Amino acid sequence: MTWHSQRGDRTLTGAEAVLIRETLAYVVDMVEDDITESADPWEFGVAAFDRLEPPARLAMLAEVGWALLRDTESYPELAALNEATVAVLFNAIEQGLEFEIDCHNENELEARFSWRRLLLDAITEGNDLSDLPSVDCRDMSEWQFIIETLSDWILWDHDFNSAEYFLDTPPEQADMMRERFGIDDDYYRAIPPDPKECDLPAIRATLNELCGR
Repeated sequence: MTWHSQRGDRTLTGAEAVLIRETLAYVVDMVEDDITESADPWEFGVAAFDRLEPPARLAMLAEVGWALLRDTESYPELAALNEATVAVLFNAIEQGLEFEIDCHNENELEARFSWRRLLLDAITEGNDLSDLPSVDCRDMSEWQFIIETLSDWILWDHDFNSAEYFLDTPPEQADMMRERFGIDDDYYRAIPPDPKECDLPAIRATLNELCGR
């Protein structure tokens, strides 16, 4: 598929695709750890995604990853759930970057700046930008601006954060508010995936392909 973004219908390429591919692998590993360890699922700070069970999270990551990274003739209809999954990727970048800055290992030179290199490569490819931080910058606010910019290149807005409000609001009032803010009637009605155990090998195979494993 192709993703319907503010920059048009597009498939991510180059350094931007590398960033999303690496982030996808990072998030998948975290979800798989939750499954293996039977732990409470990690919270990424996006309610529509965080309330999913780990197998459903894997299914959404596969669906959204395919839409972002594979060029096809169609794109998925934008809905709270798939846009929330995209937002999770950018929240994960921020979480990984915070860990990189706070806990960098002097003996692992390649890993010390890995997230920062990926972000700089993605933001500068094909763009003439100035006043960007150096790769060893430890000021999170500098990097958050880049993360938000890259996120805005893909996401239209953050209406997915209002899912619980619209789902809990009386229908007439919710319809009025959706119309006021230009939100499609079905935006919050997408049914989360419910993969069975027998579905997981195919989902994992798709994720491995997308992550280049």
